[in-house]
Order: sequence, then C-alpha cells, then structure tokens
Amino acid sequence: MNTLILLAALSGQITFNTSQQGDITTVIPRVTLAEPCDCQVKIVSVRQGQGGESSSRQQNTLSIPANQAIDLTRLSLNIHTGDTVKIIVTVSDGKSLHLSQQWSPSGSSL
Repeated sequence: MNTLILLAALSGQITFNTSQQGDITTVIPRVTLAEPCDCQVKIVSVRQGQGGESSSRQQNTLSIPANQAIDLTRLSLNIHTGDTVKIIVTVSDGKSLHLSQQWSPSGSSL
C-alpha cells in the first residue's frame, strides 16, 4: 500500500478548487504532474435531482508541463438541496500514468 501512495505522489495529483456565488457552484479541477505529459484528459459530470438527470463528458489531449498546477476546465453547476452530483476527472498518458479523482459536494453521492 505504501508503494502505491508513493507512486501517486511521484506521478502527480488532481485537486478541485470550488467556490459558490448564490445558487451557482463553480468547480475547477486542477492537475499537477511530476513529469511533462501529452495526456488524455476526461471529465465526466453527473447530476440527479427533482428535475431529472443530466450528464456531460469532455475529452481532450493536453500538453501538461511538469510541476505546475494546470486548470483543466471550469464547471458551473446549479446544485439544489437534495441533488446528487459527481464529477470524475481522469488524466492518462496511455502508458504508466493514470490518475483519477472524484468530487462531490458535501452530503451528495451517487
């Protein structure tokens, strides 16, 4: 298990910056890598609530420099009480690097 934690720390990490203005929650996934990478980035967003279900998927190839926090996208969501939301971000070079991280607001799970 310690080896897996060490490998994740050496390869990079995905974090989420969030802010709220009124009913709108803004989520900005960021990645920091130890080595430069031409990486495939996938972002999946799923929201379920009284009004139904919505989902979106983004996929792109990005040149990500080493040791710099890079914003991958900006998602603005109107999250109501009782909604469940999940955002999954995956960054991969198709070889040895594969990072995945999930974000859900407090009290929300799918």
